[in-house]
Amino acid sequence: MTLFWMIYVFIIGLCTGSFLNVVILRGLSGESIVLPPSHCTKCNHKLAWYDNIPVFSYLFLRGKCRYCSEKISIQYPLVELFTGLIFAGIYYKYAGGSFNLNTLFLMIASSLCIVLAVTDIKEKVILDIHSFILAGLGLIYNFFNFAGENTARITFWIAGLKITIYQAFIYSILGLILGFGLMAGISFILKLITKRDCFGEGDAYILGALGAFFGIVNAIVILILSIFIWGGFSVPAFMYRWFKNKDYKLLCSIVLFIIAAVLFWFGEVFNVFTSNLFHWFAFLLVAAIGLNTCRLIINSVKHGAKTTVIPYGPALIFAAFLIIFVF
Repeated sequence: MTLFWMIYVFIIGLCTGSFLNVVILRGLSGESIVLPPSHCTKCNHKLAWYDNIPVFSYLFLRGKCRYCSEKISIQYPLVELFTGLIFAGIYYKYAGGSFNLNTLFLMIASSLCIVLAVTDIKEKVILDIHSFILAGLGLIYNFFNFAGENTARITFWIAGLKITIYQAFIYSILGLILGFGLMAGISFILKLITKRDCFGEGDAYILGALGAFFGIVNAIVILILSIFIWGGFSVPAFMYRWFKNKDYKLLCSIVLFIIAAVLFWFGEVFNVFTSNLFHWFAFLLVAAIGLNTCRLIINSVKHGAKTTVIPYGPALIFAAFLIIFVF
């Protein structure tokens, strides 16, 4: 029966993913998500119900519109399939064989996260309304403590009225404030240093919303994880750009830093350092190379060098999914 319900939830996720595609595309175009009915974005022909079967219609049509033969974006089946897998994963980990409000809220939050990530990847745009809805959902989720965590209650009096709330709700409010404040603060400092926008305002809204949903501690964890996730995708792209621009000084500096950091990590794991003096010398050497690399990057950005723009929002979203499924 568990397998049956997982398949059922997976199918629900596929259908939800189809709807999310509508939300994504019409949110970017400014159209209503209700009217007009589903149509080809190229020829505007109204689609029949059998053209809207999640994933399968794309496969049957071989990725082309039935009416104008124009290519259909791979985004459609990918979003549908990913949403189905996320829903099935949430059911498997949290439902315990039966649906509950915790599972429902996680599925809705995941849907909003997918929308935020795809709009950022597709157009480097984050619609504030999606972040606001996620933040509001997170406050409600923690006010009633559907996750069943941080069950301690806090009681206080306002104007003679006794108010009791879950500790989780306090963490949610603090997560909202800290998440937004951290991202906005980092963005402000980087702009002050480089004289250019390094992060969008939407990234602060995303981390604030995730903080409202997952709490203050997880907001910090999400930020730390997102730095590594974003770095894993962006550093190779930057290195390729620097190679094309013949910025060999910067390229050599970051390669040297990566090699030094990896060697230091191996030294820590295999206890290579025979003394504290040797350990700290190696650490300071890696730090010095890293700081010099940062200096070269900042100077490059300040002097208007062309850089590969990689949105940060998806890294925050992926880190949130790690919180859901791994931590």
